Amino acid sequence: MSKEYADQMHAVGTITVPNPAAAQSVTLGFNPRYVKAINVNNLKMYEWFYGMSAGTSLDTANHADTQISVNVADGITVSGGVVTFGADICDTAADVVRYLCIR
Repeated sequence: MSKEYADQMHAVGTITVPNPAAAQSVTLGFNPRYVKAINVNNLKMYEWFYGMSAGTSLDTANHADTQISVNVADGITVSGGVVTFGADICDTAADVVRYLCIR
């Protein structure tokens, strides 16, 4: 598999949340079927799978006993080759969010 082909199948990156904190969008040029985002400051992980509603995600909080919950608003939206990480993910200025998007 060539590097060019592999680059068309996934995207990895980092977002630093601006001040004031707000949802952040990343243009990929493709609609991923899986998105994972980790806020490295609060250690929350968010996942979105193809078929989930816009703005939703599965959230894993930083607890001693891992808890998974469904986020029904301000999660992850995929549309037209753009992934938007909602206000629930990008909720504090200067937080760092790392993401993986797989086609």
